[in-house]
Amino acid sequence: MKSTINDYDYIIDVFVPDEAPPTEGFSVVLVLDGTRYARLMYETVTNQLRNRAKTGVEPAIIVGIGHQESDIPKQRFFDFTAPALEYKFPIRRGREMEPMPAGGAEKLMQFILMQVIPMMSEKYHVNHDKISLYGHSLGGLFVLWSYLKHPGSFSKYVALSPSIWWNEYELFTTLRNARGNYIAPLYISVGGGEGDMVDDAQKFYFIGKEKGIDSEFYIAEQENHASVIPTTMSRVLRFLKSE
Repeated sequence: MKSTINDYDYIIDVFVPDEAPPTEGFSVVLVLDGTRYARLMYETVTNQLRNRAKTGVEPAIIVGIGHQESDIPKQRFFDFTAPALEYKFPIRRGREMEPMPAGGAEKLMQFILMQVIPMMSEKYHVNHDKISLYGHSLGGLFVLWSYLKHPGSFSKYVALSPSIWWNEYELFTTLRNARGNYIAPLYISVGGGEGDMVDDAQKFYFIGKEKGIDSEFYIAEQENHASVIPTTMSRVLRFLKSE
């Protein structure tokens, strides 16, 4: 689907439950880095629906929002970072980051709100009160930024291993200056083996709680930046279903 906002052609994968929708429509989960994680979430939901009384999972349409494989390094970075007056590329894990275009988060958000969700509404029976956003790493950073800048756009927000370190931790400044009405529940999780990212995520959680943000925080012990995704998937699905 080509964005009319930034003229980029995104890969949109839609996975629909193999059953009739409820009266109010299917809930929807928008999965960033969709080419990597949307099918995994769909298959996890499908497996757990076989015993939904015990798993606590509900049927949902999983929508992957992804990039062309060759574009992932640069377009992904641009899309998931917030606009700023200046961008600082840090040294991470002993390596200096190569400067690249940044600050496209608002354009991606407008694409989601103005094109992806209306497309879903036109093609499927969806519950507009239950549209959630899920992201990992830089996608998790985008989710937290979205929560603070667009707090009423989604029913729930899920940020795994968010890259809060970006641009000299500017997200903490955004959080401290936040004055919104933050009603939507927020889920933050990180692998116990992710070093400083554990401290960053926990710090965001505690500052958010002081500001009245309804959030849940979970450290997946012995997990790393990659393994945290499948390890936390069931917890995420239960969080999305919970009232």
